[in-house]
Amino acid sequence: MNCLNNINRTQIPHDIIMAYLNLYKSIGMNDYNHSILESDYQAMVRQTINSDTYFFVNFLGMDITDTRLKTLIHKEVLPKNRDEKFILNLKMAFTKIHKETSSFELLTTEVFDLLKFLYKEVISDNKIAFQKVEKRGQKVSLLSNNVASKRDDLEALIRIYQERIAENKYEISFIIVNFFVDFINISPFMEKNDEIGILLTYLLLLTNSYEVFEYVSFMELLYESRSEFERVLKNASFNWVEGFSQVLPLHRYFINISLQAYDQINAIIRDYEFDSQLNKSNNVENTIDKLDDVFSKDDIRNVHPFISDSTINRTLKRLRDQEKIRPLGVGRSAKWIKLYVSKSKKMKFEQLDLKI
Repeated sequence: MNCLNNINRTQIPHDIIMAYLNLYKSIGMNDYNHSILESDYQAMVRQTINSDTYFFVNFLGMDITDTRLKTLIHKEVLPKNRDEKFILNLKMAFTKIHKETSSFELLTTEVFDLLKFLYKEVISDNKIAFQKVEKRGQKVSLLSNNVASKRDDLEALIRIYQERIAENKYEISFIIVNFFVDFINISPFMEKNDEIGILLTYLLLLTNSYEVFEYVSFMELLYESRSEFERVLKNASFNWVEGFSQVLPLHRYFINISLQAYDQINAIIRDYEFDSQLNKSNNVENTIDKLDDVFSKDDIRNVHPFISDSTINRTLKRLRDQEKIRPLGVGRSAKWIKLYVSKSKKMKFEQLDLKI
C-alpha cells in the first residue's frame, strides 16, 4: 500500500507524458480495430489465449518439453502430473479472463478465487491460503488469537486502488503499476504471489481500455523482455517499506510493451485490410503455391494466422478436386503433396541433354 498511498509524490517526466499521447492515440482506435477484425475476432482471441498460455509457462521456467506444452495447449489431452494440470488451468483462466472482461470487478474474493482456480490440485490445499501475521501491540489472553491474516492487507490495498481510480487524478496504467508493486511486496498469499500479481496486472490493463491485448499476446512481450522486467521490478521494490519506491522505470516498461503491442495491431490491421480486398481462398492457394511440395495446414496457418479453418479446408478440398494436391494421411496433422510443379520453384533435378 506504500506506493498507492504515496502516489502523489511522483512527478511524471516529459518522456512518459509524450508516451501517454502516443498510447492514447492508439487506444482511441480500439473501436475501429474491433470493427475491422470483428469477423475473425473469436479466432484471434483464441490464438492470443494460446500464446499467452505458452509464453507465460516459458516465463515461469517450467520443466516441460516444447512439444508436450504445445500438445497440452492445442489438443484436448489429460494431464500427467501437477505441472500439466496447472498449464490446463492456466489456459482455462485466460479463456475466462477474455470471456468475462466486461464484468470483472477487483475484489478480494475474486483474487483469491483466481489463486484457487489455478492451483487447486496443483499445490497442497493448506498452501492455497492467506499468510498469517502476528498482531503487534495487543494483549494476549488465553482465549484471544494473536494471529491476523494478510487478507486484511489485500482488502485495504484494493480499497485504496479503487479510491485512486475514483479520484481521476492519475493515469490508469500508473495506478495499476503502483498496485502491482504493493501487491508483490505485501505478498498476501502463502505462495504464488508473483504469478498472481502478474496476472492481475494483465487483467487490470485489459479491463481498462488496453484492448490491444485481446489480439496481441501480453505474455509474449513479457517473456521476450523478461530480464528487463525483472530488473525494473526489483528496483521498484527498493525502499518500499519506507514509502519511497521508484516505480517510474517499471511504468515506462509497461508503457513500452503496450506501444509495441499497438504497433503490432496496426500492422495486422494494414495486412487485414489488404487481405480483405482479395479472395481469401485464392490468397491461401497462392500461399500453397509458394510452400514446399509437401506441406501441412500449420504451414498455411503460420502465414495466415487469422484465416479460419473452414476457409483453409475449403481451399484444400477445391485443390484436391482439381487434382492439384492430394492428402498424405488423415487427421489434423496430415500432410499434403502437390501434384504439379510450383511456378515459384525451380526444378530440383534437370536431365542433361546428352545427344551427340
